[in-house]
Amino acid sequence: MKNIQKLSSALTRRWFIGGLAAGFGAMRIPRVFAAQGAASRPGARLKIGVLSDVHIKNPGDEATFLKALAYFRDNGADGVLIAGDIADTGRAAQLKICADCWYKTFPDGKAPDGRPVEQLFVYGNHDIDGWNWKANANFYKEHPELKQTDAIGFEKNRARVWEELFHEKFEPIWMKRVKGYAVIGAHWGNIQIENFMKEHGKELDPSLPFFYTQHAHPRNTCFGSWAWGRDDGRSTRALSPFPNAVAFSGHSHYTLTDERTVWQGAFTSVNTASLKYASTDYALRENMPGNGHGYRGEKRRHQMPNLKTSNGRQGMLMSVFDDHIALERREFVTDRSLGDDWVIPLPCAEPKPFAYAAHAKKRTAPEFAAGATAKAVKVKDEKRGELIEITFPPARTQAKCRVFEYEVTATLVEDDVDLVQAQRRVMAPDFHLPETAEGKSGTCVFAVSELPLKGRYRFDVRPVECFGHKGVPIHAELAV
Repeated sequence: MKNIQKLSSALTRRWFIGGLAAGFGAMRIPRVFAAQGAASRPGARLKIGVLSDVHIKNPGDEATFLKALAYFRDNGADGVLIAGDIADTGRAAQLKICADCWYKTFPDGKAPDGRPVEQLFVYGNHDIDGWNWKANANFYKEHPELKQTDAIGFEKNRARVWEELFHEKFEPIWMKRVKGYAVIGAHWGNIQIENFMKEHGKELDPSLPFFYTQHAHPRNTCFGSWAWGRDDGRSTRALSPFPNAVAFSGHSHYTLTDERTVWQGAFTSVNTASLKYASTDYALRENMPGNGHGYRGEKRRHQMPNLKTSNGRQGMLMSVFDDHIALERREFVTDRSLGDDWVIPLPCAEPKPFAYAAHAKKRTAPEFAAGATAKAVKVKDEKRGELIEITFPPARTQAKCRVFEYEVTATLVEDDVDLVQAQRRVMAPDFHLPETAEGKSGTCVFAVSELPLKGRYRFDVRPVECFGHKGVPIHAELAV
C-alpha cells in the first residue's frame, strides 16, 4: 500500500508539471467543457471509437454495429473499444457476427487509408454467463454437442473462441499501446485489476492519460451509489492512485444524454451507454419499471406503461489532444449528435469540471414557454379504474440544459389551504434521444383512488434536468 501511495504522489506531481507545460503551452481551444465539434477539430493525437452492450443475437442484428464501425473508420479512429456484452446470449456464433463485421470494416485490422485500427474489446456478463441462462440451457439440452464449441463461457471456451475469432492471444487483463497511449482491458469475471495495477503501474507514462475498460462501472463513480451495473469496488481502488486514468464501462445502458455520464474524482470514469437500447432502470418514475440496484421500497403499482427506449443506440468518438480529451456523443439509429462534445481538460491535476458538484453548479433548469399550460382530464380504464391524466407541452432547454424528467404534484386547494396529496416523477418521453426543436409532449397519470380527499385539485408540473434543477411549474385544475 505504501508503494502505491508513493507512486500516486509521484504520478500527481509529474502529471501536473509535465502536463502543465505540454497542455497550456500547446493550447488549441479555449478552456470550455462542452463544445460542438470539439472531437473533430484537427490536431488529435489519438482517436478511439467507444461502444458497449452491442448485444448481437441473430443474423441481421448487426446493422447498427456496422454503421457505428463505419462512422469510426470514416472519422479517423485508431482503435475501437467495446466494453463488453458483444454476444447477447454468450454464443460463439453471435460473437462471430461481430468479428465478421470488424474484418469487413477493417480488413487485416486496417482502414482503407492503410492506418492500423486496434481492436480493444472485452467480454461482458452476457458473453461469459449467457450460455447458462434459460433460453440457451434449453437449446444446449437439445443440442449438447454444440455446448462444447458454441458456449463462450463453458469450461475453457472463452480463450479458444476469442483467439479463433479475433486472432490474438486471450488474456484476462491485457495492455496495448495505441499511438503511444496505453489502453488496459479487463474481461468479465474475477477481475484481478488491483494486482495488475500494482505490477504494471510503473509502466504507465504519468505525462499522458491512459485508458481502462471493463464491463461494469467502477463502484461509486458514474451515476453514484444508486447506479445499476457497478462492480464491487476493486476497480475504483485500483485506479484511484492514478489521476491520469480514464475508465470506460457499460453494463447499465444509461443514456449519453445524461450529463452524469462523466464522473471525475481520483480518476475519470465514463459511462459508454449501449448500442442496443437505452436503460429504463430508474427508480420511482411512473413510466419506468424501477431500479434493481437502487431504491426498491416502492411496491405501489405504477399507473403508466413503461417508456420504450429501444431506439436509443449510442456510442462515442474520443479524440485525445495535447491539452484535452473530447468525447463526441452520437446516436446511431438516425446518425445524429446527442449534444455538445464533452471536453475533459488535461492535465488531470487541474480542477475537475466533471466532478458532480462542480458540474451541477454550472447547470440551470429547463423552463416551459411563456403562457404554456397543462391539461387534466378524467378517464376510465377497464383494468385500472378511474384515472386522472395530466398532459403538458415539452419544456424548453435553457443554456443547453435540457429537460430529463418532470415532477408532477397533486395539491388539494380548498378554503385557504394548499395541501399536497401525491407527487409523481415521469421521465421525459425523449430523454434518451437527440434533442429536437419541437420536443415531445409529456403525460402523467394518477389513480383517483390515490387522492382520498375529494375537492378541487391543482396539478403542478415542473421540468427537471439530470442534476435535479427544477424549473417554474405550469398548472392544471380539476375537481376530483
